[in-house]
Amino acid sequence: MFWISKKKVFWKDLWENGFIDIHNHLLWGIDDGSKSLEETRILCNAMQELGITEAIATPHTYPGQWNNTTSDIKLAYSNYIQNNNDKFIKGVSSEYLAESYLENWAEENNLLSLPGKFLLIEFSMLFAPTERVMETLFQLKLKGFKLILAHPERYLYWKNNISAFERLKTFDLYFQMNSLSLLGYYGPEVKKLSHELLDLEMYNFLGTDTHRIDHLKYTKDTPLHIKPKNKTQIEELIKANQQFYTITF
Repeated sequence: MFWISKKKVFWKDLWENGFIDIHNHLLWGIDDGSKSLEETRILCNAMQELGITEAIATPHTYPGQWNNTTSDIKLAYSNYIQNNNDKFIKGVSSEYLAESYLENWAEENNLLSLPGKFLLIEFSMLFAPTERVMETLFQLKLKGFKLILAHPERYLYWKNNISAFERLKTFDLYFQMNSLSLLGYYGPEVKKLSHELLDLEMYNFLGTDTHRIDHLKYTKDTPLHIKPKNKTQIEELIKANQQFYTITF
């Protein structure tokens, strides 16, 4: 059963003491997120109204779709810095599609990791990772990267296979939950799986994965239905994100 209190609980309530977002698409014109400087400003302002104190931008690196290089991403961030006084976005990294190209990029010292050598990765939404992909992750670990898997609850090919997530955990992957998932934004199956993974204490970090203003409006207007235990777990995720506080890149 979900916990329903007399007072509705929203993400803003849980972020009232501050929150650092480590997964979003706020930089404009570089992926499927913000399309303009003005949109980026609107998104940043809306996030601050929700209690989010700062963000590290993580545009997609997705060969064949979003062919961003480290130079492209740094340039986009530089454009943001030059055009904004609030400096809400404190740094830049990327959300990397987990494929074999990452091995070469790591060899060339060409990966934009989060502070502490954390690397945000994602799997295909359509196909489970192959053994070759898992070998790439192993090689990245050997090079000292700490791998954060973005939104595992969205990989619905594993929706009836919790053991698949347990195997990933034995591989020392950190899990990052999308705040929208618990609200049902991506549908009931993703919502259900996010609650299951939360109950099993599999998550390590939290992100908004903000692309558009409707993501933030949904976050503002939709209450959470969680158990007291889950509320405590979420508070721990918020604290875990604090390790990325005010890092300059």
